[in-house]
Amino acid sequence: MPARIAGACGLLAFVTFNVAWIAGGLAQPSGYSVANDDISDLGAMTAASPWIYNQVGANLTGILVILLGLGLWRALSPDLIGRIGAAVLVAEGISTFFDGIFHLDCRGIDAACDNASWHSHAHKIESGFTAAFSLLAPLILSFAFRRNAPWRDSWIPSLLTVPAVFAANVAFSAVGDGAATRAGTVVIFAWIALVSVRLLTKGETPARVAP
Repeated sequence: MPARIAGACGLLAFVTFNVAWIAGGLAQPSGYSVANDDISDLGAMTAASPWIYNQVGANLTGILVILLGLGLWRALSPDLIGRIGAAVLVAEGISTFFDGIFHLDCRGIDAACDNASWHSHAHKIESGFTAAFSLLAPLILSFAFRRNAPWRDSWIPSLLTVPAVFAANVAFSAVGDGAATRAGTVVIFAWIALVSVRLLTKGETPARVAP
């Protein structure tokens, strides 16, 4: 995957995800609250215009993150840590894609909502993997960036991404659970956008990995 294309895909992923949860939230009835209700509710079978989240926020965004990961694999090769970090980012993209395949049955605002179907359970399990990959990718890649001279200026921002996610969650938890989840996820996609910009400017530079 050429660096310029991969970097552009990563920047576009930042846009598609954020537009999807904002537009998807606006499409819901007044009873839905972005401060208190979960992002996954936007793709539930009972949601208004679930395609906004499922096809744009999950499927399209997931594909774009996968392409970014493939570009990083090429840019950071042959470093093993770089390849592992890029592979985790690809896994994050795959898991995000499946967010839009395995739907919840209903939203939290729906009466008698229990989300007992198999695809609801699959969504909950898969969302856990997405969260784990989202935290592992910047952590692993930070060490790969530190070893790679052209990317060394990216390792501290990547390392700080994980505590920044937790800090955003805590800060916005005072507003509501939905706001906390959104804040942490926006931090992850801000890091994705940062790495994408770095890939656009440094991706074609030959890797020089420190021992």
